[in-house]
Amino acid sequence: MVAIFVRTVIIYFILVIIMRIMGKRQLGELELSELVVTFLLSEIASYPITSPNSSFVSTIIPIATLAALEIGTSFIMLKIPAIKRLLSSSPSVVISKGIIDIKAMKKARISIDELLCQIRQNGIYDLQEVDYAILEENGKMSVIPKSMYRQPDKHDMNIQCKDSGVMHVLVSDKKPNIYALNRLNKDKAWLERKVKSLGTTVGSIFCMTIDDAGKIFIQKTDGTQIIR
Repeated sequence: MVAIFVRTVIIYFILVIIMRIMGKRQLGELELSELVVTFLLSEIASYPITSPNSSFVSTIIPIATLAALEIGTSFIMLKIPAIKRLLSSSPSVVISKGIIDIKAMKKARISIDELLCQIRQNGIYDLQEVDYAILEENGKMSVIPKSMYRQPDKHDMNIQCKDSGVMHVLVSDKKPNIYALNRLNKDKAWLERKVKSLGTTVGSIFCMTIDDAGKIFIQKTDGTQIIR
């Protein structure tokens, strides 16, 4: 039992490290080669756990080999597009300028019912409103409505606005976020001066954020909020 427990813990951390090395794409939508590698990794990793008498090295080598193959293949596909076309699928345009491409539908083996389902999942309920529908490499469908059916944006309405960018967490549960401060070229001394100017202290803040436009949001541990 102890041996199985130890092997499980070791395999767990090895897989976490391998998946981290292979990149964040493994955590999201998988391409064909990535899906195959993921299945193989799960199968290989389970063997030393269910078979305590098996060699541990015989598991590590295949896992490292698969990781090296996936990283190497990804690099080669970036450099040689022909290899990418061979090993990876390419997007299929099933609706172009409002016209359904029947050949593309048959090639992708998509029925009209499946097409309508994908369109509805993109928030469009009338086929006539679709300008383009593209079946992406990851199997999801991108749907672009015709211009007359798109939601107007601030540019269309001539509204001037300032980009706020992303929100950075400066304090989390009374603890300064050093990583975020470094990204903003700030330090703890700046943070302490800023919260002091707002009439509070870091030790009384549950959450403090700032966006790229300089807007600050603070929620203190007692539930009160400060917005500047």
